[in-house]
Amino acid sequence: MSNSARLDGLQRRLRALADIEAIETLKARYWRALDLKRPDDVRDCLAEDVVVDFEGLPRCEGRDAFMAIARAGAARPLAFDMHHGENPRITLTGADSAEGEWDVFYYGIDLSARTLTCMAGIYHDAYVRRGGRWWIAATSMRQSSLHVQSVDAGGAARTTAFGRAAPGFSFQTQEPSA
Repeated sequence: MSNSARLDGLQRRLRALADIEAIETLKARYWRALDLKRPDDVRDCLAEDVVVDFEGLPRCEGRDAFMAIARAGAARPLAFDMHHGENPRITLTGADSAEGEWDVFYYGIDLSARTLTCMAGIYHDAYVRRGGRWWIAATSMRQSSLHVQSVDAGGAARTTAFGRAAPGFSFQTQEPSA
């Protein structure tokens, strides 16, 4: 193999590694923006024509549709969200496209609703490079487990959902049982 061919191969591998790192950074920035209640930063991670399909939330087609949900979440001052994404599996599918799969652990504390939510799931994403940067073009999440507790005024916790989410469960509207 010629030196030129080796150099070309190294450049392709380096570009692939840089693209994968950029995508991993994008996803981390997206989760952090959600957790810190920064909807404008969430918006800056999503392609304009993004499709968002999360179990427990309405399917959204287009960035503006999802931003209504992100802004509603950010407007909950007594709710704290923590997304822990791990085990990324990123596959470059073209010069400007990629797919990814992530394991996620979500923990939410909602002081006004007096609930604690633990959820694990798997994200499936599509990414696209436009204008020289990567965007989330499609994202879906399916739950693998769910545990919701309500906490009474005395601090006693009671499980209100266990295992997988019940049909119709919504992170936005879940109310603790009396």
